[in-house]
Amino acid sequence: MIRASNIRKLSDFRQNATSHLDRLAETGAVEILTVNGEAKGVVMAPHVFDEMADQIERLETAVAIRRGLADVAEGRTRPARQAIKDLAAELGLKLDADSK
Repeated sequence: MIRASNIRKLSDFRQNATSHLDRLAETGAVEILTVNGEAKGVVMAPHVFDEMADQIERLETAVAIRRGLADVAEGRTRPARQAIKDLAAELGLKLDADSK
């Protein structure tokens, strides 16, 4: 959640960048930087960014797994050998004779 206390003017951030970055590293907070009252950027400590990126990656993986399981449940799959043969035919490739 973004709190009003986490909204800062860009000019203030520039003048006191070190203290802002130290506070962000210590608290794990995120700051919204504004120019003329309009949000223009977000600043956070690297460890906070890494945690967010890891969470997003886990969520994307979970979604992909759920989609795959739904495809299996709905019969939207085929054996790998058939998929390879279909792809080769689509691309005009010839498979080795010993491919079954």
